[in-house]
Amino acid sequence: GIVGPSIVYNFFPTLLFKLYMLGWGLGAIYSVPPFRTKRNPLLAGLTIATVRGFLLNFGVYYAVKDAIGAPFAWSPKVAFVARFMTVFA
Repeated sequence: GIVGPSIVYNFFPTLLFKLYMLGWGLGAIYSVPPFRTKRNPLLAGLTIATVRGFLLNFGVYYAVKDAIGAPFAWSPKVAFVARFMTVFA
């Protein structure tokens, strides 16, 4: 589990590394004892919604902006999609 974080840390902006590690941490508490949020429907739903809703949409948007060299600016469209997907993930 160290290769992914190392790649993101070395080749992407700090914000993307932090988002990656947040998703990595949420994935760990979803599956690894003693937490295993997947055992509780509410906690499992919140964990999945956070990763699939906010982190995935915002992270991909930010990564693409960085890859094409465009300055980051929060888009109302991305804000809507991130919130919508968080609720319906």
